[in-house]
Amino acid sequence: LRGLAESKIKVAAVAALNDAAYVGAQETKKTMDRVFDRPTPWVKGGVRYVKARRDKLESSIDFDQWGNKTNVTVGKVLAAEISGGQRKYKRHETALQRAGILPPGMFIVPGPGAERDAYGNMPSSQIVQIVSWFRAFGEQGYKANSTDKTRARLGKDKKNGTRGFAYFVLRQKTGKLPAGIYQRFAFAAGSAVKLVMIFAKAPNYKSRLDFYGVAEKAARAEFNRAFPMYLDKLLKERGL
Repeated sequence: LRGLAESKIKVAAVAALNDAAYVGAQETKKTMDRVFDRPTPWVKGGVRYVKARRDKLESSIDFDQWGNKTNVTVGKVLAAEISGGQRKYKRHETALQRAGILPPGMFIVPGPGAERDAYGNMPSSQIVQIVSWFRAFGEQGYKANSTDKTRARLGKDKKNGTRGFAYFVLRQKTGKLPAGIYQRFAFAAGSAVKLVMIFAKAPNYKSRLDFYGVAEKAARAEFNRAFPMYLDKLLKERGL
């Protein structure tokens, strides 16, 4: 190595660090596919790596810090999955709790009658519709709350065959009906209901994603492979 300038050794170190961070990030995404049921592109895309520079011989693997439209970051979403414990309230849970719909200490689980997207999650459109129906948006979003006119429109059958509906809440279990939010459809002979949100006790998560262990193991292995390779390449270029 005496034949290489310090700056050239730094070039090899930077390249190896960046390879290591990239491989660690990719292995984290692969692990998500194994431990989670259909993780969304947004969650997997939130895994990022920050490159090293010659003046900063350090690369890192973490989560995107910008978050989605509601300022929710992937790191916040996965916190309980990584460390275990109780997950935090989601924004719609906080809104419904503040409006007196969701009982204190309870969380929301999608019910069997909820709409689902390709990843098995309740789509934001229905969640917003429910929060709006119960006029649970705060001061900043109060204009999104349903008016009597909006409720009447949703309650009417459409020409395309879509049934009109209304939402109602059961804050406590009633007979065989669990506590939760229901969607009621009216028919000439009566009505039918779908359970779209279940009120459940605080869920405790076990650690499912060993984020730090997976990322570090893959990154260290790649660095140990790449650094000597880049040094050897520089030495051969100079005939050393």
